[in-house]
Amino acid sequence: MAEIIECTLCGLPTPPDPITGGGHRFCCVGCREVFLRFGNDILTARPHPASGATESEIRGAEAFLRIDGMHCASCEMLIGHLARRIDGIHTISSSYATATARVDYDPEKIAEADLPHLLSTAGYRISLRNGERPAADQVRALFRVVVATSLAAVVMMLYLAFYYPTHLGLVDYADLAPVGWLAFRAVPLAMFILTTIMVAYVGLPIFRGAWVGLRIGVLNMDNLLSIAILAAWAYSSLQYLEGSTDFYFDVTAMILTVVTVGRYFERGARAGATAELERLLDAWAPVARVRRGGRVQTVSLKELQPGETLIIEPAEAIAVDGVILSGSAAVDESLMTGEPFPIRAEVGDRVRGGTIVVEGRIEVAADPALQSQMDALARILWKVQSGSAGLQGFADRLARGFVPLVLVLAVAISMWKYTGGASLGTAMQIGLATLIVSCPCTFGLAIPLASAAGIGAALKHGIILTSANIFDKPRVFDTVVFDKTGTLSSGDMVVDKVIGPPPTAALAAAAERLSSHPIADAIGRIDHTLAADDAEIQAGRGVIASVRGKRVAVGSGGLFRHLGWNIPPEIRQLAEKGTSGESVASYVGWDGGVHGVILTRDASRPEWRGVVANMRHNSHMVLLSGAEKTSSYQADFDETHSGVPPAAKAAIVRHLRSKGTVLMIGDGSNDAPALAEADLGIAFGAPTALAAEAADVVIPGDDLGKVALTLSIIATTHSRIRQNLGWALLYNATAIPLALSGYLNPLFAALAMSTSSLLVVWNSSRSIGPKKAIPQGDDPLPLRPERAGIKLARR
Repeated sequence: MAEIIECTLCGLPTPPDPITGGGHRFCCVGCREVFLRFGNDILTARPHPASGATESEIRGAEAFLRIDGMHCASCEMLIGHLARRIDGIHTISSSYATATARVDYDPEKIAEADLPHLLSTAGYRISLRNGERPAADQVRALFRVVVATSLAAVVMMLYLAFYYPTHLGLVDYADLAPVGWLAFRAVPLAMFILTTIMVAYVGLPIFRGAWVGLRIGVLNMDNLLSIAILAAWAYSSLQYLEGSTDFYFDVTAMILTVVTVGRYFERGARAGATAELERLLDAWAPVARVRRGGRVQTVSLKELQPGETLIIEPAEAIAVDGVILSGSAAVDESLMTGEPFPIRAEVGDRVRGGTIVVEGRIEVAADPALQSQMDALARILWKVQSGSAGLQGFADRLARGFVPLVLVLAVAISMWKYTGGASLGTAMQIGLATLIVSCPCTFGLAIPLASAAGIGAALKHGIILTSANIFDKPRVFDTVVFDKTGTLSSGDMVVDKVIGPPPTAALAAAAERLSSHPIADAIGRIDHTLAADDAEIQAGRGVIASVRGKRVAVGSGGLFRHLGWNIPPEIRQLAEKGTSGESVASYVGWDGGVHGVILTRDASRPEWRGVVANMRHNSHMVLLSGAEKTSSYQADFDETHSGVPPAAKAAIVRHLRSKGTVLMIGDGSNDAPALAEADLGIAFGAPTALAAEAADVVIPGDDLGKVALTLSIIATTHSRIRQNLGWALLYNATAIPLALSGYLNPLFAALAMSTSSLLVVWNSSRSIGPKKAIPQGDDPLPLRPERAGIKLARR
């Protein structure tokens, strides 16, 4: 058995007659040229840490869950704490902002269907992503708002009528003597009863959140609020029982009301910020309705068999790729192709898994492979929205340390004021204000909510952000790398030139329409005047067919050598001249001789030059292609590599990344290794599961101009995250000293705290992305990356 010699650059086996250079052996000319250009440096560049799978992803299965009942960032930790007690669950990551979780588990120990039951403890209601959604507590939340505002309104009116005038010196207590039984007996009793009801019912979610924090050993915002509410209520109740009027029932009522109303609106705003993501994920449920034994059954994708008949009604997703057996429909392929309008699909047409039937009813035969691009994309999106990374870890650590610090400050200032001669009521009021005004929730919401809004904004434009930490990626790119085929070019062949006598085009088109080759498809479209029959397909060479009594052959030189037909020198010279660029020559012959040649080429995208001109601002531009010919593109790039296989592409990107940050834009699976190596990888065109896994961004369709829009959305979202964190720090740095100094009343502290969280929610929910569409064409795009906040490094 012959010894297998690996390529020095990419590690693939070398051919029997290896390509050598610099004392090394290579699998292809592309690898040799890359190695000779960069030398040993390209072999020592370290792989990108994100390019490998995690251990949990290798050893177990993966499931995604919806969680109802999360109301603070500490819930993420409690869910993780509960999951660690269950044998068979490896890891779990959850997001308070999107109320979802991702679980890595051992399928030999736990069935996926059992996960919701095992984790639905501590008040959480959990379901699988494709199962029945848990009963929403929206009605209960709204009822709590109604109860809180109604009872608090009564309490505040009683204070306005009897106590605030005396506190402000407008009325003396003696003036209330005629109604003393009302002012000093009935009113305090009514306020005691009303606030007790509010504490017991309206405050229940807050106390539950505090219990969650205590259970996992991490103090949270609910702990601070619970201490403030219970302290104000207990102190006031004792004063009432002793017959004093020095109570703070108004503080108790207002804290509960402001927090309850604020969280209700916060919940609605969070839902709005993640609405686009929810719409997509709700639309895709990995189940199918199939016809079995004369009956229609609903099965999961795991139970689906190749060739089974799928039944799809309007507003339902097509589970897997297949061919329509009966019916017709308007199919929405926007996420798969970027096409904004539904297409008509009829019997015999192929349909993609994950597309949506918007009108009509069809029956589809499932492909043997049972593939669905949408299932892979939906899984990636669930992974993104149910996890946190990068800056979120910093924010979580800051929030966890923040609460104990505030608690210590509140206790210390109260004791200091009281021992310094202030009344117990005054000292307690300052401590309460300090506890109430602090807002660690802004840290918990700052990043996940803005990230979810950014992902949703991208989806509105048909852009899929597939990395959970994409907004932590570098915003300065020293090098921008483009793949050619399928990225700068469309991957579709077009006729460049027809050389020969008048019948050449008509005869060639008639014969080529009987072949399925991409070049044949391009030639077959140039003329429709003649028809051919009796075709003989020579795989990889061409086609021979009868057209109006003539035996016509169209194909490569190898086809005509096989037939023994002579190619005249002048036609051969014209073909060689035409193919010196990027064209492919197809000879056309009839009656035993070659009479013409047709030149075809991979069509360039009309907007490619404008996109490259836009991206090259202060950046090193690199063209990376597996194709041998790239002459028409080279003038627009600083560096060009042709004939490079996938593994060598990854090596080149790895080398470039060792010199600076790299943005890579490719089109599919063959670019996946290079996309994984780049600091920011964008997979363009028809997304494959491999490319989607490797890239940080997937842009389906044919609009290369969306690259600039993608960078704009990423930059804007990154800016929103920084604004949210900046506001959280500024607010707490200002409000807490005011409360400690006694300048902030607990009532205003509660209002300020809720307003702070709502501002973060509002800022995250604002529109992201340019209002005007990204234009296509050869002119440079007006939306330059640096204007969008993305900086391309100066060289």
